[in-house]
This record gives sequence, C-alpha cells and structure tokens, in this order.
Amino acid sequence: MVGIEGITYAGNHGLEILHPDGSKFIHPMPMEYEDKVTTLLKALQEEVCHDGAWVENKGALLTFHYRETPLELRADLVEKARQLIINNGFRAAEAHCAVEAKPPVQWNKGRASIYILRTAFGVDWSERIKIIYAGDDATDEDAMMALKGMAATFRVTNAQIVKTSAERRLPSTDSVLTMLKWVERHFMRRKPRSNSLTYKNRKKDCVKMQLAFDLVPNLSPANSAANSSDERD
Repeated sequence: MVGIEGITYAGNHGLEILHPDGSKFIHPMPMEYEDKVTTLLKALQEEVCHDGAWVENKGALLTFHYRETPLELRADLVEKARQLIINNGFRAAEAHCAVEAKPPVQWNKGRASIYILRTAFGVDWSERIKIIYAGDDATDEDAMMALKGMAATFRVTNAQIVKTSAERRLPSTDSVLTMLKWVERHFMRRKPRSNSLTYKNRKKDCVKMQLAFDLVPNLSPANSAANSSDERD
C-alpha cells in the first residue's frame, strides 16, 4: 500500500479491487476455476519451468515469465506454455516477457478502469473529471482503448515499433514522473473553471473537490524544463 488517502487499488487486471472505504470487488469465477488453476500451475511447473523460466501464482491468474530465458530457447518454451494454457481452458495473453493465463471471463484493465471510475465519480465521470492513464505493458492497451477520447493515455516504451492505442508515448517509467510533475505545474497555474465541482456531502473517502485541467497537445513534459526556465525569468 502506498499510503495515499482516497486511493483505489486494483490487482490482477482488475479482477480484484479494493475501494477507499475498505470494500472489495472480486470478479466472480466459474465454480471449477480453482481446481483448473491448480492443474495448470502443476503442468507449467513440470513442463516449462526451466532455463530461467518460472510461473508466478497470483491467485486469480498465473503468469509464465521468461525474461531470464536465453533468447534461442524462448520461442519453443513460450509456444509450449501457450498451448498448456489454452488446453487447460484459459486465455493466453502476451505481456512483457511473459504469457498470462487469464480466466475465461470477459474482464480486463479496460473494463476495470471504467468500473472504478463509475464507482468513484458516477456514470457521468467523463464529463466531470480529467483522467491520465499510463502503462508499459501490452495488457494496458485494453484500458487505452476503453478510455480513448476520455483520457490522456501514455504508452511507456522506448520502441517506436510497438503499436499502441495511446495518444502519446513516454520512453521510460522515470519519464512518467516527469510527466506528472509537468501536469502538476500546468494544473496549479490555471484557475479553476466555472464548471469545477465541489462535493460537500460525499463520504470522507471520496474526492471533496475536483479542479479540471487540460493537457495541451502542443505542450509536452519534454518541454517542462524550458517552461520552468521561462517562468523564472
């Protein structure tokens, strides 16, 4: 836990969500799902967990990691892991140097993002607040597509060949912090618009005031240093 008041935590691609008031959302699973997870975990450990590859048991899903596997061995191991995942009734999803075994339910980071926003801010959230979404994994693309036109989205990657539904790219996770600091400076020097909303009767764990801001397309975090210099002059 990061210790930020009013934060919502989501894990396993939104299959598990912890709200600020302590209430939890756990996506319902088929009755036989737990036994299938156990069976698949054993199969992966016995057949593909070697040469640096390993399986992470996240409870609601499994992730086959091959980051430490020599390049010349990856293709065969990954294909074998994918077939094991599919044959055991799971969906195989590509991640960063990993293959995720997802449960056979229609749920992903995109659906989870919309659920979280509606729960926190109401069904008209897109008219009341501005959203920033940044992600460095292929699985974040579901959220970027779901939030298209309703959020400022960033794909964190230094590879231009990576296809993305995000509006912008950031080269590294460190650059995410740079972007957020730039947004903060831009946000603080703007006066609240007339449509800013004050919530007086919300629970303590909810946002009491929401000030709107815009991300200006022709400005960017990369120019933040120059902007700061101009302001000091």
